[in-house]
Amino acid sequence: MDRRVALVGFSFRLPQTTTNSFWQDLVDEKDLITEVEPSRWSFDNHLHPDQSHPGSSYTFKAGSLGDISGFDADFFGISPREAAVIDPQQRYLLEMTWEAIEHAGIKASSLKKSDCGVFFGISSLDYGNRMSDDLCSINASTATGNTTSIASNRISYSFDLTGPSISMDTACSSSMVAFHQACQSILSGEVTTALTGGISLHLHPFGFIIFSKATMLSPEGRCKVFDKSANGYVRSEGGGVFLLKDYDLAIQDGDTIHAVVAASSVNTDGHKSGITIPSCHSQARLMEQTCLKAGITADDIDYLEAHGTGTPVGDPIETLAIGNALGKKRKLPLPIGSVKSNLGHLEPASGVASLVKALLILKHRAVPATISMKTPNPDIKFKDWNIQVVDKLLPLKQEGPLNIGINSFGFGGSNAHVILQSGPVSPLKALPSLPPEQGLPIVISGRSEEALKANATCLAQYIEAEKGLSVYDLAWNYNTCKERHSDTALLYAKNSDEAYSKLQDFINTPGQQTESSVFTGQGLESSPG
Repeated sequence: MDRRVALVGFSFRLPQTTTNSFWQDLVDEKDLITEVEPSRWSFDNHLHPDQSHPGSSYTFKAGSLGDISGFDADFFGISPREAAVIDPQQRYLLEMTWEAIEHAGIKASSLKKSDCGVFFGISSLDYGNRMSDDLCSINASTATGNTTSIASNRISYSFDLTGPSISMDTACSSSMVAFHQACQSILSGEVTTALTGGISLHLHPFGFIIFSKATMLSPEGRCKVFDKSANGYVRSEGGGVFLLKDYDLAIQDGDTIHAVVAASSVNTDGHKSGITIPSCHSQARLMEQTCLKAGITADDIDYLEAHGTGTPVGDPIETLAIGNALGKKRKLPLPIGSVKSNLGHLEPASGVASLVKALLILKHRAVPATISMKTPNPDIKFKDWNIQVVDKLLPLKQEGPLNIGINSFGFGGSNAHVILQSGPVSPLKALPSLPPEQGLPIVISGRSEEALKANATCLAQYIEAEKGLSVYDLAWNYNTCKERHSDTALLYAKNSDEAYSKLQDFINTPGQQTESSVFTGQGLESSPG
């Protein structure tokens, strides 16, 4: 039987939201766009309403992560001196990699010396640009701290992984192209597991200035995808890491499979009227090719997450391609949408946001609304192309496999398309009933008292967000699937409500804590269930 790829763990950082709240934020149709964190640089020197004004951008509206200064260097064996010159993008990848592995219910130590590959999409050199403004700050660690190749290599080094380690830059499709290459590495038998994803942070005004001069950015700071008034995109920051695994091995190991990669493809536009003009033909061919590889038809696609940036040129071309490749071949209109209406455009990490949204759609079997379309763009022939923008929460079929298509296109013509399919339904486990007087042990740990309390807080937040969790699953996950650190707490609970109550008591008990950045080592979502 041909190899398949399972997605068994993931972690992410997205603007103004959390792992536990992102789905509800989408359901609530929240606009998560704000502006660049003021501490990043001086707006006074680089913001001007005139697009032609030298050295300035006409907008700093953005999807922002806020304060990104904290990093627990000691957790990853990095000296404070070296950490100071390491691009925060590398720091975030280290943290999210650990979290994705733990989210999969795997101990990071179990991957040491394994063939696990690392494939990340990354483009920005903002941190290096900051240092070029102060050449005296450069030291022996600056080169490795500010080179995109090292973003992947540092993960392989820190986690002792021996598979391919490759950083990719195809502009806005970088993380999805990296995802595709990770899948190919597994399908070819080169590796059995792979870490993939992408990252993009706003650390220097350079990116805003160049895209402002190219009039690509929305002056209003809104990604009005598919709308008549669409006038550019909004830069956003964030990233994520996904742990992929050979499907048969994932089944054998009893992993939770959040999605199956039905197929993925990449192509390039070639010569066209302009290097940044999208090619309808190439995009349509890519979607057709991916469906063929997945062994499905246009009617089998339950939803398509468009690249959908809110540009007056890009949106009509992409929707025509969707119509030609899929919409016109279906009986019913194809539901489409774009998470950029909520978040803005994460550029090289934009595929991460789309993949996370797709995973949540598969989990909840519903599609949240695209919030940007008030007046449909007249250049998009929705009826003729048999496509329909999801404008309110759309329930999907509650049984059987779901197929979600995801577009990701680079502004230089590098295109990627992925089809995610819902994972196998795990048979319900027959769990024994607990005697009333007995509880199950749940072990929480951290590398300091502060990290321990932070981990307890993460678990409490997860229990609160995921109602009805089995205490058996919590105990199994925390006692057997997570690394044990130096500071440890033990609680006994008969159910998740009691676990939550005891966690709150522990969190609120005064203890000696220091004001420092700690990485919990547990992730934002503390259980893979």
